[in-house]
Amino acid sequence: MFLDNLWFAQSIGLLACLVGATAFMQRQDNKLRLHLTLNGSLMGLHFLLLGSSVGAINCLLCAMRNWVSGYYRGPGVMLLFLTLAWLLVIPRIEHPVQMLTLFGTTLSTVALFRLNGIALRLCMLSSTLCWLTHNLWAGSIGGILQESIFFVINSHTIFKLYKAAPQHIGE
Repeated sequence: MFLDNLWFAQSIGLLACLVGATAFMQRQDNKLRLHLTLNGSLMGLHFLLLGSSVGAINCLLCAMRNWVSGYYRGPGVMLLFLTLAWLLVIPRIEHPVQMLTLFGTTLSTVALFRLNGIALRLCMLSSTLCWLTHNLWAGSIGGILQESIFFVINSHTIFKLYKAAPQHIGE
């Protein structure tokens, strides 16, 4: 029975990874947000099934944040999501590695609400590293694949943006 539950949990994580990988293929912002919201919801369920309430809470808050950010982008909304994350997660932390989910959520929230361009992507890359480390520790196959994909795609995009910056033209 345990292996059936683990298989189901990992299947949900792999489905979430697939949804997350397709999110950045969307050309319309509302479709991007929809995919990211679904991805966060599925990852939240995945972590809940794995027994990680810390990962689940952070993913579900990120799902809500991604959806809400399509309508409200003010600093007050950002602070609301940051406060919720810290208040809901800290009491449930059982291992220091779980703090990385909170750091990752904080970094991505600040990035989405306050940053642009390379700075946004570098902040998101830092968030990815936090989540990748956590997912390795938690044994989340879908989470490891998803964050690895995000790392490669985001690193490539950062490199392209850096090379396209005016100070590098003609080198």
